[in-house]
Amino acid sequence: MLSQPQKIRVMFSKTGSLKFISHLDLNRTVKSAFLRSRLPIWYTQGFNPHPKTVFSLPLSVGTASLSEFMDFRVTEEITGEQICKRLNEVFPEGLRALEAYTPTTKFHDIGWADYEVRMEIADPSDMVDPVKQALSGEIVIDKTTKIGTRTIDIAPLTRVDDIFVENGELVLRLHLSATTDNYVNPKYIIDFLTSKLGIPGEKDDYTVCRTAVYQADGETIFR
Repeated sequence: MLSQPQKIRVMFSKTGSLKFISHLDLNRTVKSAFLRSRLPIWYTQGFNPHPKTVFSLPLSVGTASLSEFMDFRVTEEITGEQICKRLNEVFPEGLRALEAYTPTTKFHDIGWADYEVRMEIADPSDMVDPVKQALSGEIVIDKTTKIGTRTIDIAPLTRVDDIFVENGELVLRLHLSATTDNYVNPKYIIDFLTSKLGIPGEKDDYTVCRTAVYQADGETIFR
């Protein structure tokens, strides 16, 4: 037994049908897995004890990810390998613990994230240059927050790393701001291209996956 609960960070992926569950449902799923895993999870004290679990960068419903993070505390010494093994034994298909460790960063240190957007469109090769041109200037979108809707240019918060065709799909690799004040949802890029070029056209004609998360410098991988 540890004298003080130890913070643990788990990096995990959320893919397949699990990309369609909400952040609240993800929280419930993880807490249910905690119970079945028999991990030495620390619970809050008081009338309604519960594991204190904190997630980074909640995903939009329908977005997959290879780079998600959650923090919680344990009451006993346990290795990262043991934590991942026990979680993966009880996680549903689509959730997988990739790494567990003691964190040295905080979630507010996150500054950027990489995404891969795949679009099923007619003649994708013909759209590579138009998409590059459309994303080379201002990217003006309407951003809605709790305080209302405002029109902003997200081009300074966006870097287009690559645009190409693969397996008959148009693929965009994007590096987007992920800070609390300047969070760029990849859906903004998709909506912009829909209004500008008419692609992808239908909501079922594209997929989005978060592939990496970075610290504020945009180069250091977040852990």
